[in-house]
Amino acid sequence: MDLSQVWATSTPAAEGFDGNLLEAAFADADEAVPNLRALVAVRNGRLVEEAYFGGMHPDSAFDMRSVTKTVTALLVGLASDRGFLDPDDLMRDRLPHPSLRAEHDAIRVRDLLTMTSGMQWSDDEHFGPWVRSGRPVAYVLDLPVIAPPGRRFIYNTGGSHLLTAIVENVVDGSALEFAERELLEPLGITNKRWPLMQDSVIVGGAALALRARDAAKIGQLLLQGGRSGSRQIVSRAWVEAQIGRLVALGDIGYVLRDAGYGYQTWSDRQGGGDDVSAFTMWGYGGQFVWVVPDRQLVVVAQTHWRGTGDFDGRQADAVADLVVRRVIEAARPIRS
Repeated sequence: MDLSQVWATSTPAAEGFDGNLLEAAFADADEAVPNLRALVAVRNGRLVEEAYFGGMHPDSAFDMRSVTKTVTALLVGLASDRGFLDPDDLMRDRLPHPSLRAEHDAIRVRDLLTMTSGMQWSDDEHFGPWVRSGRPVAYVLDLPVIAPPGRRFIYNTGGSHLLTAIVENVVDGSALEFAERELLEPLGITNKRWPLMQDSVIVGGAALALRARDAAKIGQLLLQGGRSGSRQIVSRAWVEAQIGRLVALGDIGYVLRDAGYGYQTWSDRQGGGDDVSAFTMWGYGGQFVWVVPDRQLVVVAQTHWRGTGDFDGRQADAVADLVVRRVIEAARPIRS
């Protein structure tokens, strides 16, 4: 499919859904997840069903929090494809900074991509102070390195911002201009907001606002191996690594039951139901772009997340249940 174009639409029956199950899932969605704002299902490259809640509509661009990380990884992939960097490059060679110490010497770009840099981070403890620090790179680098690079998975939103700072350093123009020119505009994505940190670099780990339909285009691009129509946007090799199981993680709460992590993207051998693999872009409060390759299916969920606090996990669980147990189950397996 050419993702620069508006979505072609289709019917549940034409795309292999059990129409009754899909209709029931969408009808019950706002009761199942009271903070739900959008739910979109795309199958076989066609928009099959969408619903909006709480005053949202198809042209609403919604902050999808850590779904941003997957888009950041695509920018790194685009920079790599064009020869501006290599994932095996040392971080210090692509991000010279006075806060670098000897313990950072072995960290590679790849380690930032897979959340295995070894740098200390907790979103609960560090995210707010980091945002308020006015030093988005220095704050991350000033924290201790508590594990050898490549050895331990530590989810690190600050580390994701180091990736956009690296892209900013290696491409022509800003990282935002590069993103617009090389990724977003070729996908027909113009209605978006991507804020800058105090270093004037787009936030690498959160805050990208997209329409639900456009978030589905990101999922569809990965499903299509980085291709849109006749154009290879990002290399298939990069996409395979990005959605791959480079780090095995096991259970991640209720949402992912046999999880792995690639380049800023989750995967799950059970993520499309029993023995059905999926990969997932996952943001705070239950923002999801859920992709099931065996069923050629992309599902997007957006929720109101501000102020959810300790309820975040339960809301994410409820969205995952809606997506996996209702929408994906309505998609009949593709017969070979």
